[in-house]
Amino acid sequence: MSKEIFNTLTPEKKPDIIPLEILMEGEEPMKGEVRCKGKCPSCGNNFKHIHKLGYICPNCKTTPKRFYIDLWWQGERIRIYSDKLGEPLDTYQRTFNLLSHIQYEIKHHIFDPTKYKASEIRKFLFENRITQFLSEKKIEEEKRNISPSYINSLKNYINNYFLPFFKGMDVRDISSDDIKNFYYNLPERKEKTIKNILDALKHFFRNLYQYEIIDKIPIFPKIRVPESIPRWTSIENQLKLLNAIAECHKPIFTFILFQGVRPSEARALKWKDLDLPNRIVIIRRTFSSSKIVERTKGRNIKPRLIHPFVYEKLKELQRGLPEAFVFINPKTQKHYSKTRLEDIFRKARNITGIDINLYAAGRHSVATNAALAGADMRAIRDYLGHADSRTTEIYTHLDVLIQKQIFEKCKVINPSMDRLQTVSGGKS
Repeated sequence: MSKEIFNTLTPEKKPDIIPLEILMEGEEPMKGEVRCKGKCPSCGNNFKHIHKLGYICPNCKTTPKRFYIDLWWQGERIRIYSDKLGEPLDTYQRTFNLLSHIQYEIKHHIFDPTKYKASEIRKFLFENRITQFLSEKKIEEEKRNISPSYINSLKNYINNYFLPFFKGMDVRDISSDDIKNFYYNLPERKEKTIKNILDALKHFFRNLYQYEIIDKIPIFPKIRVPESIPRWTSIENQLKLLNAIAECHKPIFTFILFQGVRPSEARALKWKDLDLPNRIVIIRRTFSSSKIVERTKGRNIKPRLIHPFVYEKLKELQRGLPEAFVFINPKTQKHYSKTRLEDIFRKARNITGIDINLYAAGRHSVATNAALAGADMRAIRDYLGHADSRTTEIYTHLDVLIQKQIFEKCKVINPSMDRLQTVSGGKS
């Protein structure tokens, strides 16, 4: 039957299965065959392939429930029992349609048999690949190459964002359009949070590409995060906050507020890190998600001078063994927890009415106050332990300090509404 004759038939006379020769008329013969699995459950005979109809038992008129594609490709016999989603081929029409699609892929040189093998499909499922990715990152954490806090964030992204959207998808088939739809379906969050989620996902796909699991990395949307200006407060306000803290907790807050360290670094300080006779401290470890990490955030370990005010407070402490923590919570006799520090400082904020967090009241304020006092940028950088001077410039508001030159060079004398005398370069 030709395609022209088939098209003249009335709907009730057309077969349910479109004959192969009609579909492929004028095209190359299709590679592969649709075959069925099993025998007739009633009589035990083999199913018979009736041209144009599919498979049927001549005696019982039953049809099979499982099919597969038998295909020769590049000198290898391939049997395909499921589609790309791993769903079994349970009808002749579905199997035939899949064979037609495979024929298209072969013709355009994009056919990959591993995408149709159930065992291979499972290996490339997003949920399996992301689980392996997380396991590898945990090993990196054990090797101290990444922080525990990153692992916790990654778990959150996987469980709350990645899996609900990508579960069941083959990572080799995830396109730029899928990434775009994922981005559009993310719940309302701050730009920084959205960027962190997308960056983690992009890192996952880069990892797949690096190990030749995917052919290319999907395109990710670019997220612009508004610049945040680090907050700071004056030395007077720092002292007010410190005075509002109970005497038993003042040592660690003195260290944070005036030594310019991160709160997590102060919590992790040990006596072996202090050289009091020479007034030197070395910050070499930190806390990350309640786990101690033997490195700092910037991995920049250098001796730092102890602030004179801090030095006096440290001398009052009873020295412990080298491996003992310097700052001990008097209530627990252990190192301070992050939440305990925040609770104590929150009370000081409420008492003083100074609205600033502990990190900004210490580290940011030390940097800015030093810059305002005219301290050298390199000295501030080394005191804070920054590896990059650009980070110091952000914390010290260098752009604002540079603008001060306008007022230093151009001074207004005897200002009035009708006459302004301006001194520029020392001349009126």
